[in-house]
Amino acid sequence: MGFLKFKNSYRFKKAKFYTWLLKKDLGSIGKNSVIYPPFHSGNISEVNIGSDCSINAGSWIECIKKYGDVEYDDVRIDIGDSTYIGHRAHIIACSNIQIGKNVVFADGVYVTDNLHGFKDIHKPVFAQPLVCPGTVIIEDEVWLGESVCVLPNVTIGKHSVIGSNSVVTKSIPAYSIAVGSPAKVIKSYNFDTQQWEQV
Repeated sequence: MGFLKFKNSYRFKKAKFYTWLLKKDLGSIGKNSVIYPPFHSGNISEVNIGSDCSINAGSWIECIKKYGDVEYDDVRIDIGDSTYIGHRAHIIACSNIQIGKNVVFADGVYVTDNLHGFKDIHKPVFAQPLVCPGTVIIEDEVWLGESVCVLPNVTIGKHSVIGSNSVVTKSIPAYSIAVGSPAKVIKSYNFDTQQWEQV
């Protein structure tokens, strides 16, 4: 056995044990799903992970129940079956984030349903309550490229692709390719011609 094969085998076995240690903290986790250390969180009791998922090293996934003096109810993050979360993902909810099945996150993806409040100019931003504009829904088979940011109150439709470094501030229709900051649709799939066409 070569060194890389040995290293990857050891890494996987270590992740399986680490995942077992986290099971009691999680809301739920399905069969064959793996969380690779290091993993960062203050609360995963409302995080529900489907089967055959992979969450890579350096990720931070958290449901915020309280920030400052404000409590947040019915917080939930759901990750569907066979979804791949790349390294250093940052998924933070104080309301609801839904991630579908067979979704791919490249490395460094950020998904949030909340923003730091800043309206009171007499308080530091960090000391102000979080604002939760709305649920984030990432439907089945979506692919988020490297360092994509998904901001609150958006839906990314089924089988859509978001290009690297894009910032998603508005909903993206199903079967679309979107890029940029803010992300805009540049191609969509035409079911009549069975081709991806420029918009």
